[in-house]
Amino acid sequence: MHPVSLSLSSLSGAANRPRPRALHLLAAPPLPVLVLCLSLSLSLSLSACSVLSPGAPKLKLGDVRVLAAPDANRNSAVVFELALVSDPALEQRLMNPAEKWFGAAADLAASYPQTLRVYHCEVTPGQELGLPQRLFEGQRAYAVFVFADLADGERRGRIEAWGEGGAINFARTGWSLTPRDKKAAAPQPPPPMRCDS
Repeated sequence: MHPVSLSLSSLSGAANRPRPRALHLLAAPPLPVLVLCLSLSLSLSLSACSVLSPGAPKLKLGDVRVLAAPDANRNSAVVFELALVSDPALEQRLMNPAEKWFGAAADLAASYPQTLRVYHCEVTPGQELGLPQRLFEGQRAYAVFVFADLADGERRGRIEAWGEGGAINFARTGWSLTPRDKKAAAPQPPPPMRCDS
């Protein structure tokens, strides 16, 4: 076996030879490829955040009581619906009294499946019940509308600002929505009513 001798000039020449193309690509991707990958990753992250964390505020409603007088709604059951709205344009649309709710609710729910959540509730004269907390827990919405189908016409109101809870009262004719006085002691919550989506 013959000894191999390496001179300093042969080593420096090897270091200056260009690397094979395949190894060069694996070692460091070109700058445009990096920029493209980072841009794509950032845009996907932002779009995922907008779907999972909409800009609507988190709801905090407290206990909401529903009271129906013994002769409520002219001695008839009261049908009302809650609409949780997380679309500002839809919120503005539903604030318009000319925009009838009953009869159009199913179409609206189909048109806004991600930003409109509707619950159907019913109370009979003489009952005192509470809205189930599960309807609001973890939800985000710009508005919580209450639509009531009364004998003397359709009514609408908003309750999303009721951080301490409040009461929805149905009388013989008409209704009232009253937030709870923060200074008053919180009453014992009544049993929850059934509301279906």
